[in-house]
Amino acid sequence: MVVSYILPCIYNLNATGTGKSFLGALLAKAIYKFTEQTILVVCYTNHALDDILTGLMDIGIPESSMVRLGGKSTPRTEPLTLRNLKQTPRRRRDQMEWMVIDELKSLSRKLCGQLQKAFERYKSAHISHQDLLDYLEFEEDSFFEAFRVPESEDGLTHVGKKGRAVSSHYLIDQWCMGHDAGIFKSHPNVQAAHNIWCLSHQARQELVTGWKEKIFGESIAEICVIAQEYNSCQEKLARSFSDKVVHILRSKRVIGCTTTAAAKYTEDIQAASPDVLIVEEAGEILESHVLAALGKKTSQLILIGDHKCAFFTSIEYLLTDVIRQLRPKVNNYTLTVEKGDSFDLNRSLFERLVLKGYPHQTLSEQHRMRPEISSLIRNLTYPELRDAPKTKGRPNLDGVQDNIVFIDHNHPEDENHRISDRRDMASSSSKQNSHEVVMVLKIVRYLAQQGYGTDKIVILTPYLGQLQKLREVLKKDNDPILNDLDSYDLVRAGLIPAATAKLTKKPIRLATIGK
Repeated sequence: MVVSYILPCIYNLNATGTGKSFLGALLAKAIYKFTEQTILVVCYTNHALDDILTGLMDIGIPESSMVRLGGKSTPRTEPLTLRNLKQTPRRRRDQMEWMVIDELKSLSRKLCGQLQKAFERYKSAHISHQDLLDYLEFEEDSFFEAFRVPESEDGLTHVGKKGRAVSSHYLIDQWCMGHDAGIFKSHPNVQAAHNIWCLSHQARQELVTGWKEKIFGESIAEICVIAQEYNSCQEKLARSFSDKVVHILRSKRVIGCTTTAAAKYTEDIQAASPDVLIVEEAGEILESHVLAALGKKTSQLILIGDHKCAFFTSIEYLLTDVIRQLRPKVNNYTLTVEKGDSFDLNRSLFERLVLKGYPHQTLSEQHRMRPEISSLIRNLTYPELRDAPKTKGRPNLDGVQDNIVFIDHNHPEDENHRISDRRDMASSSSKQNSHEVVMVLKIVRYLAQQGYGTDKIVILTPYLGQLQKLREVLKKDNDPILNDLDSYDLVRAGLIPAATAKLTKKPIRLATIGK
C-alpha cells in the first residue's frame, strides 16, 4: 500500500497493515498544522472515508475544521456532514443578491418559454416548397433563379391548367415532381438552367432531402442556442442558492468525500479551491476520477493505496483477509489490463506512476496480520515484509488444529445467470457453490460453539452470486451485515428489496473480496 506524493515525490507504503493510512493522516496533520492549505480527501467507499476522517480527528485535527460530503456517515463523522453544518446560522442575503436572483429567475422563465416554442415549431415543422425557395434564395442562388417564376408583362397573369393563376412556387413544384418547366420551359431563366432541369427525378429528390435536412438543422441549432442560454442561467441560479455550501467548504481546512460525491459536488469543490488532494484506496480508483478531482489550485497530490494489489487476483481465494483492494472496475473487458491489448483502462494513475519508476520509498513492517498469514504474501509478493512485535504471540484459534486451514473438495460450481460480477467482466453470470454454502454455515455454527460471537466472524467470497446464496442461508440464524457496494449490487439485480438493504442488521459481516 502506497502513499504517493506526486508533487514533488512519492512515498510507497506496501503491504496491508504497514501504516499507510496512519502515515497519510500524519502528512495531513503536518499540512494542517504548518501551512494554511486546504485539504480534499477522496475515497472510493464510504467506509474508507469514515475511517480516514476518524483517523484525522484522532490524530488532532479538530472537528470544527472538517466537513464530510455525502449522505452516509458513522456516529463519529455524523457531525461533519453537510446537512448538519447547513443548520448553523450565517448572514442573510442583501438586497442586491436577491435582485440578481430575481433577474435570473425571470430570464430563466423567458428562455424556458422560448425553448418550448422552438421545440413545438420543430415538432410540427412541415417544409413547404415556399420554404425551400426561401432557403435557396440565400444558400443556392443558381437553383433559386431556375425556379423563379417570371413576372407577367402588360399586367397580364400567367395561368396554368384550368385557367388557374400560377403561384410563385409553380416551377419548383414542377421540378420536384420530375416534370419539365411547363408553360415556362422556353423562358430564358429556365433555358439558362438547363443542367438543373435535366436532372433525373431521383437526383432531384436527393437534393430536396438534403435541403430539408439543412433547414431542420437550423431549427435544431436554434433549440441548442436557447438551451445553452437556459442551462447557463440555471447554473448561475443554482450557484446563487448553493453559495451556502461553498461558504461552508471555504470555511473548512479538510473536505472529505467519496469519488461519487466528488462528481456530484464538483463545482462547489472547485469553488472552494483545495490546495492538497489526498486519495485513499488510490489503486482501486480510475485515473480519470483522480484527474477530475484535481483543481486549478491543487499543488500537491497524495495517493494512498497498493500498486501490487492486482497481483493477488489469482490467489484471492487463499488470502481473503489480506486482500483489501483490487484494480479499478470497468465494464468492458477488452479495455482492461488483463485483456492485454494495451488499453489498460483499469490501471490506476497510482499503479502507472509506480510502475514507470516514479521515485518512492517503501514501508516494510506490517502491524495487522499474524505471522502465519503474512508469510504467505511475503513469499508471493512482498519479500521485504517484516512482522511488528505486536503481531506475534497471539492466542491460537480455539477448536481448530491450525490458525490457517485450506479446504479442498470436488463439488463443482454452478452459475447464477441472474447476476454478473463487475470484476469478472469476461463472464455474463456469477458463480456459486451450494456445497460450500452448507460448509460455511457449519463452520460458523462450530465457531459459535467455541465461544466466538458473530461480531468476531467475517465471511468473504469472490462472487456476488455466492454472496447472495450465503445471505439466504445465514439470515435464518443471523441476518448478515452487507457491505455497501455488495448491497447495492444485490438490489440492482433485484435479489433483495431496497428497503431491506437499509435495515439495521445483526453484527455478522458478509462481503465479496475487495469490499
